[in-house]
Amino acid sequence: MESSDGPELPSQVTCFEILPRLPSKSLMRFRCVCKSWSSLTRNPSFVSAHQNLGCNKHTHLLLTASDKTTKQQHFFSLQINQQESLTPAAHLLTLQTPPTENERLYTAQCMNGLACLYLSNTSAPKQTDPNHPVRIFNPCTRESLSLPHTSPASCTAHVTHHFGYSPLTNEYKVLQVQKLIPALGDVHFMFKVFKMGASLWRHIEVDLNDISFDPLNFPFHRRSVCVNGAIHWMHGTPNPIVVFDNEDEKFRVIPLPEDYTCFTHLVSYPVGNIVGVGGYLGLIGDRSMMKNEAMGLWILKDYENLNWVKEIIVFPRWAVSGYAVPFCSIHTDERLLQSSGLSRQNPACMKVILYNMKNESLRRSDIVFPDKWAYLTRTRFKLLTSYEESIEPLIR
Repeated sequence: MESSDGPELPSQVTCFEILPRLPSKSLMRFRCVCKSWSSLTRNPSFVSAHQNLGCNKHTHLLLTASDKTTKQQHFFSLQINQQESLTPAAHLLTLQTPPTENERLYTAQCMNGLACLYLSNTSAPKQTDPNHPVRIFNPCTRESLSLPHTSPASCTAHVTHHFGYSPLTNEYKVLQVQKLIPALGDVHFMFKVFKMGASLWRHIEVDLNDISFDPLNFPFHRRSVCVNGAIHWMHGTPNPIVVFDNEDEKFRVIPLPEDYTCFTHLVSYPVGNIVGVGGYLGLIGDRSMMKNEAMGLWILKDYENLNWVKEIIVFPRWAVSGYAVPFCSIHTDERLLQSSGLSRQNPACMKVILYNMKNESLRRSDIVFPDKWAYLTRTRFKLLTSYEESIEPLIR
């Protein structure tokens, strides 16, 4: 005879059909209930179900500001909610920055809700620093993982890092590129990979004579874009796009669109002319459109067949400070635009510009910071990246 409460649902249905539909923050609270619930929410199958069900597809923005007095860098997040407005910014993390004359700050790249934080300053030699390691950070769970220190070679000039993900193997990797300039001899490179879950960096062999681009003139220091399981850089016209495959760990190239016209934008944009657009690879350009307050955006809709689709973004110049470029696509099917800086009219309030491709309309939304952090606006907040919340554990 069944109880008055009715029959119980099978645990498989509860664990992998119902619970994964809950918001990330609710699941984080469940981790404190008991060990079994904590274990469940860290289970790879549960994490995958939560991500695939898509019940948490609200865009979040990751911002940062530095306090030069204390040598601290603060990270904040906010959400673009269903009402298409911005939630107040929340403080996530504080990191100490190196006490050097040349300001070296952390920048970030996000993949599936995980952020890779690393020091970025190409003018600083021997950039690896045991006191300021590369970190993997989950803004949703607030978990942070410091990667082991990797000592640079004595002749290292610059070190750069790039965050990637392989959907085939479900592996997160950090690619480290060291540019070596010996006292005598030719300039060469050292490539290392750190796979999340490993304990050490792994050296990978790259035959520079067997790759289809000139590494000596390649801007490895530029920020990359990871889509389709590969890391992408723009080499610069008339050269192609350089690709590092996160699965086989090989370099290759893909050609630019035939009608693409590349130029350097007038804004201080971290990625250059290559951007991520809703999970696709995108290129911005077309100098001829600037006078008409428009911009060309090429999107690689068919990655396998290299089929590029061109979109035209038209916007009034009054809407932004300087010439804007797409920063990311958000869950409302709009493009978030970034100019040379986020405008500040109120010391504790900043604005972002959102562009609707269907009706070619713009709207501005305010970013509001709690009074406690308003003093940081003197050093200017910087928009680092966008992400969707994830419960991906850093340590299982």
